[in-house]
Amino acid sequence: MLLFIIKSKYSLLFKLLAAVFFAGALIFAWVTYGEIWPLLIPFLLVGGLLFSARRAINVETDRLITALIEKLSLKPAKETAFHFFPLQRIYLAVNKIIAALLLKVETHNNTLNAISDIVIRTDKNGYISDANQAGLKFFSCDFDELKKHCFAELMSKKAGEDTRDGFKDILENISSDKSPDRVYKNTYTVKPGKQSLSIEQDVSGIFDDNGELTGTVIVLRDVTRAEQLRARLRYQANYDSVTKLFNRYKFEQKLMDAWHDAQENKQQHALLQLDMDRFKLINDNAGHAAGDQLLREVGQLLKSAVRQSDICARIGGDEFSILLLGTTKESTLTVMEKLNAAFKQLPFSYHGQVFEVGASIGGTLINHTSPPLVEIKRQADAACFMAKNKGINRCQLFDDNDESLVIHQQEPRWAARIHQALENDEFELFFQPIKALNSRANNKQHLEILLRLKSDNQYLSPSVFLPAVERFRLTDKVDAWVVNKAFSWLSQHPELWGEIVISINLSGESVTNTALIDHILTLHQDLPFPSGAVCFEITETAAIANMSKATTMVEKLRFAGFAIALDDFGKGFSTFSYLKNLPAKYIKIDGSYVQDVLNNQSDLAIVKAINSLAKTLDMYTIAEFVQCEQAMSLLDDIGVDFVQGYGIARPRPLAQYHTLSNVYEAGDGLIGDSFSGDGASATCR
Repeated sequence: MLLFIIKSKYSLLFKLLAAVFFAGALIFAWVTYGEIWPLLIPFLLVGGLLFSARRAINVETDRLITALIEKLSLKPAKETAFHFFPLQRIYLAVNKIIAALLLKVETHNNTLNAISDIVIRTDKNGYISDANQAGLKFFSCDFDELKKHCFAELMSKKAGEDTRDGFKDILENISSDKSPDRVYKNTYTVKPGKQSLSIEQDVSGIFDDNGELTGTVIVLRDVTRAEQLRARLRYQANYDSVTKLFNRYKFEQKLMDAWHDAQENKQQHALLQLDMDRFKLINDNAGHAAGDQLLREVGQLLKSAVRQSDICARIGGDEFSILLLGTTKESTLTVMEKLNAAFKQLPFSYHGQVFEVGASIGGTLINHTSPPLVEIKRQADAACFMAKNKGINRCQLFDDNDESLVIHQQEPRWAARIHQALENDEFELFFQPIKALNSRANNKQHLEILLRLKSDNQYLSPSVFLPAVERFRLTDKVDAWVVNKAFSWLSQHPELWGEIVISINLSGESVTNTALIDHILTLHQDLPFPSGAVCFEITETAAIANMSKATTMVEKLRFAGFAIALDDFGKGFSTFSYLKNLPAKYIKIDGSYVQDVLNNQSDLAIVKAINSLAKTLDMYTIAEFVQCEQAMSLLDDIGVDFVQGYGIARPRPLAQYHTLSNVYEAGDGLIGDSFSGDGASATCR
């Protein structure tokens, strides 16, 4: 085409020039000479010259076309010089255009070959028309061979399955949708060697100006590592990394499915809650590696002890759960006992150290009469707690008729109720007088501050909410509330500062809580009453649990001027060996020895021994749970300094204290109960 244009252009030019020259010569000859023949010789000469020039231009044009073709063929070509200047300019201009086009083509090819993904172009029938180097390597063939095949055929061989129908459907969808932006995705697993690869396929269409499909662009991407990562994340989301059992998240899903199955199909399943005994001892003494090894062995033990259809999971540090599917009450009890026996026989040793392990197992049945899952889990937790209270390696199945299990199940609700009572001041302070028996005791009136919970115009016994307070570690919050209210009441009655001593109980957690002790000291600095008007009672067992810290905290309180009483003395272990380390002013003899002191000689001997020891250490004694005048007289004869109990006076609201003419009068029946807990632990009287 280019040759035709150039030759046609210059041929017309020369013909035009020749015609103009010939016409001009004829006119000139006729006008000048009156004849034409004198011009024939010069005309022939000029015509010959023009013919020679035209032939030379044709030759140059042929050279131009040849040079351009060599350029387009991407073969090395030496630069060509033309004698005819216009052709030289045309050559240079076209040469620049061709060079730019070739650079773009080369850049495009280099870019495609640099891409690690496989890029393939097909015609509208799916036959390969182009591919980058990654595609040639993937299919293990050269470009000429690759162009002979349909893409679907080659992919079927690689994937080991027939993909032709699937690719045909994709082509039909692309052709019907006519959307160049739509990408059709698919994933194949191929095995080029021993290793399997996950290949993601993206197919999009190429359309002409009329919207007709002319071909496709296919991108194959190796997503093996991404798939492996996704699989690992899926595993971590559902399984425990140490035991390889289900984790809490996956177990909750299975438990929900079982509950729905029980409700809809009236099937019966069972939920078991396992809490390992002595795991912390092993973890602390042998290290975390030993703890992990034990957890792995426990995981294997659980799977071997139940059916393959049952579900085991690790839901916490040393807590496991088992879901027994399609079971009965008898079968559930059998499995629980079997697990206890397996734990008892589990030999665990680590680096020469041998440890005895066990598990407290609680269970509950799941059937169409069962409550919501939240309550079911509380039932299993309550049963596990009761099993732990029985001793090492025991089990307990939840029973609605077991009052202790029902109370423990309801404790989480009481925890929320206690938080509400603290926020809304729904607790109320009571007091119970402590009566002096002899002149050795000082002449001030002693009062023990007690706690009641207001609910529906009545006061609830501390035995109702005290277990929840202790279980959910709310004792320090409750103690802080009592201290704040008691200090506030005392500061509002300066006329009583020299007449009374109020005793405030501190729980085991509170007496070792540095922040709470510092709060007490700071609060007292802002209030005017003397510190001698307050005595803090701590339980003997709480002090023994952390003697070093308890001693430090007690010394802080004594240094500030507060008196200290050791409550429930004689109830714990190693009492006498620890007594000398606690700088207490009062010893409260535990009521379990006092309430039957008239009839039990052993109790009487213990009371005498404690009283004698207290006198030796220059401490006052207070006898709790005194029920009658005869007991009070006997205790007076022994030498006990103070007595306290329902035989002396019943608890009354603290707000009524300053209105009473005699604090030892019988109660007015306001609370109408007989709290065996009065004389028990600190804040809950």
